[in-house]
Amino acid sequence: MMNMKKTFILLFVAILPLLANAQREEVKVKVVEEVKTTPWSGFVTNRFWDNWFISINAGGQVYFGEYDSKDDFGRRITPAFDFAVGKWFMPTLGARIQAGGFTLKGLTGDPDNIYAKGPSRVDGYYKQKWQQFNVHVDGLLNLSNWIGGYRTDRFYEAVPFAGFGMIHGCSSVDNTKFMFDAGLINKMRLSDAFDFNVEIKGTLVPQEFDGDSGGSKFEGMVGVTVGFTYKFNQRNFRREKPTEVVFTGVSPEMLSAAEAKLADQIRRADRLQNELDQARRAAQQKQVVKESKAAPLAIFFQINKANITNKEMINLKGYADIIKNNPGKVYQVTGYADKATGTAAYNQKLSEKRAQNVADALVKKFGVNASQLQVVGKGGVSDLYSLYKGEIQLNRVVIVE
Repeated sequence: MMNMKKTFILLFVAILPLLANAQREEVKVKVVEEVKTTPWSGFVTNRFWDNWFISINAGGQVYFGEYDSKDDFGRRITPAFDFAVGKWFMPTLGARIQAGGFTLKGLTGDPDNIYAKGPSRVDGYYKQKWQQFNVHVDGLLNLSNWIGGYRTDRFYEAVPFAGFGMIHGCSSVDNTKFMFDAGLINKMRLSDAFDFNVEIKGTLVPQEFDGDSGGSKFEGMVGVTVGFTYKFNQRNFRREKPTEVVFTGVSPEMLSAAEAKLADQIRRADRLQNELDQARRAAQQKQVVKESKAAPLAIFFQINKANITNKEMINLKGYADIIKNNPGKVYQVTGYADKATGTAAYNQKLSEKRAQNVADALVKKFGVNASQLQVVGKGGVSDLYSLYKGEIQLNRVVIVE
């Protein structure tokens, strides 16, 4: 990897003189990495709370049932109100939840129809009037941004939509049905925050929604409403910008300075590489101290004595080196006495004193860490070494292990 970087740097240094000699005038080179975009991509993804909006509309609607064509069209127009909350996920795609409704009117030939009002007309039909409420989810497509590209200053935008939801006819009988809706929102920009809307919407409902059966499977409504949309911050989308690198004004002086700087960088890279190689070699040559293992050490004493002879002191010094080479290990210093000589209490004290003298010599004379030693006296024993039964002098001993 380091060699590749050095090769690239040297190649760049070699090309710079050619550029300077080829053209004495100021040279300007622009390298632009273009970002290919479509209406669906090329924009920074917005956060969850970005590009939300609310809309409020009011207008009129007309219901189309089995017998409604028998009445004047103008008499069938009723008020309609809508309220919506939505979000744009990208400049072309969005979604909303809309709630709306109000009064519907129609005609029926059945006097027992749940929505029939008053006496029959001359032609034998009965007027209908009832309240309805609906909630639906719509997908939004900004056709203007899709075809013409995303712009924040466009005055008019066409936004087709389609969705589904539930519609409820208010009466003494429960009348809640599934509904489909589709239409077109005509958006006219008033400011960065506000739009004026003209929404044309058609709705399909089951045939029995108006209380009459017969005819086609579906009936529906057509409505036109006008209103306003408020867009919460953040309102706009940010487009990804192409990467641009510009080299200007390549002169001999600048070329010399660039060559000097590049040479300094190469020397610095070589120095860092040498330091890295040295560190690796040092890690490989690092010595690992292995734990020294040794057999237990026996320090023998004369009868009724607790002092260490010079001969035994030499053996003890060698074992002290082993203990110091294993700082993480704890050793036990155990003292014994000859059971055949003296009382049990005397032998206990004598064994403890012998063990303590050995421990003190290890710590004070040979530099062993006292925390590595556990000192204990076992009192008088017989035949400590079963291989040499009857040799009672072998029981006058301290064992370090």
